[in-house]
Amino acid sequence: MAKFAIGEQVDKAADDHEVGTVIAVFPTVDGNFRYAVDTEGYGALQFFAEEQLVVHPFKAGLH
Repeated sequence: MAKFAIGEQVDKAADDHEVGTVIAVFPTVDGNFRYAVDTEGYGALQFFAEEQLVVHPFKAGLH
């Protein structure tokens, strides 16, 4: 089961903690998941492995 859902706000765990919205979830052949994220300010999709993402802190308190 995927850790993040479509529409969920996430942060990139490393580097500068970019904020974005998950717009697609893809299972990999090895049983993991990759996520297409619409990252704010870039105007393009970025793809991340599950371990590269964390729930956006602002949204985490609302669930």
